[in-house]
This record gives sequence, C-alpha cells and structure tokens, in this order.
Amino acid sequence: MGARDNKRILILGGTGEARRLAVMLLEAGYSVVTSLAGVTSDPMLPKGEIRTGDFGGVEGLVEFITAEKIVGIVDATHPFAEQITRQGFEAAKQTKISYVRMERRPWKPLAKERWRLVADVDAAVKALRKDARVFVTIGRKALPKFAERDDLSVMARSIEAPEMEEPENWRFILGRPPFSIEDEVELMRQNKIDTLVTNNAGGKAVAAKLQAARELGIEVIMIERPIIDGIRKVRSVDQVLRFLPGA
Repeated sequence: MGARDNKRILILGGTGEARRLAVMLLEAGYSVVTSLAGVTSDPMLPKGEIRTGDFGGVEGLVEFITAEKIVGIVDATHPFAEQITRQGFEAAKQTKISYVRMERRPWKPLAKERWRLVADVDAAVKALRKDARVFVTIGRKALPKFAERDDLSVMARSIEAPEMEEPENWRFILGRPPFSIEDEVELMRQNKIDTLVTNNAGGKAVAAKLQAARELGIEVIMIERPIIDGIRKVRSVDQVLRFLPGA
C-alpha cells in the first residue's frame, strides 16, 4: 500500500523499537519521518525519511508539525530521553494531533539479584560504597558526576567516547549492544567489578549485564525512569496503530 499524505507520522526515534516501528508504519500505508537527536555520529538508520538534530524546543516542534502536515507523533525514544518526550507531548497537545509513546517494559529484579533503586544519577553516585569498583553503563553525558568521587575505580562503557579526560583509576570502553552474557561475565570478572550502575532502560539488547551481575553476585544500582504524568504508553506496534488517525 502506498503512503498517503494525510497519514504523515513523526517518529521520535533512536531506538531499535523506533526502527521496527518505521517499517511497520510504512507497510501500513503511512508516510513516516523519523527524528534523530544527532547525539551518535554513526547511528543505525531507520527506513523512510530522516531528520537529525534538535527542533528548538516545543515552539520549533510545533512549527515542524505544521509545516510537514504531521497528523500524529509516536514517541519511541529511549526511556530516559525525558526532554524530547515532554516536548513531543506538549507540541501534540498544542497542535491537537495524536500522540502515543511506545516504551519497552522496565526490568524487574529476579531471584538472587541484589538491586538498590535510586531516583537519579546524583543518588547513584551517593549510593556507591567507598572504594567501589564500578561498571557504569548509563551513557557518556553523566560520567563527570562519578568523577567527583575520587575513591572510585570506574569502568565506563558507551557507544562513543566520553567528552572528558579519563581520570586516574578509570577505564573507558566503547561498545554497541547487544552484548552476550558470556562476554559481560568475563568483562566484569577481569576488571574485578563489585557494583554495576545502570539505567532501567528495559529491553533485551542490554539485559545481559544484569544476568552477568547476578551470576557473579555483583550489586546493581538501578536508576529508575523519570515519571511524566498524562502520557499514553503502549508496549507494542499493534497498540500504537490503535491511536493513530486512519488506522
């Protein structure tokens, strides 16, 4: 089925779910444009049209929606991409178009997993024991906060190199998920990690680190997701389609 101009959808993307969603919406006859933040220099690109970069806040997003004749927004950004989620929700309200957020299920602790739940990065830094050997997997932007603790030994993994000098007793490693459980176990064992710090991103692509931590008896400091009231959330593409015009 060909795309129709009166079924033009904006996907706020950057995740595997967003890439799968673009394919399925195109197959359903929608015209799709996916917006990427531009944080990663070599992103995995979805099908359909692509735009990159910041909209310029809610006002800029409203202008884009109007100019491009967008009839619905599907927010499939990372669960911690709070700013663009708030902006997308507000812009949809102002322009009176459909908005739905497709968000993967959060992780929940299993038997023998040692979790401490914290509200944000600052709380995670404070929660770390003195002289902890920490594996940090929350992206590169928040890493400077951990550098405020000079008693820590930190191994930090991100898709791209952090924009900071590597402190003493730190190790930067680059990697793009998915990762195997075996590799995660070996990585943590070789580096004598005793604490894992991660966002509750959910999904299978980066869940191996949690199983590795469980097998090694490593404590997990889990940063909980930001709470944004009033947003409609769904877990599957089929559910997304119910809330889009012309479905």
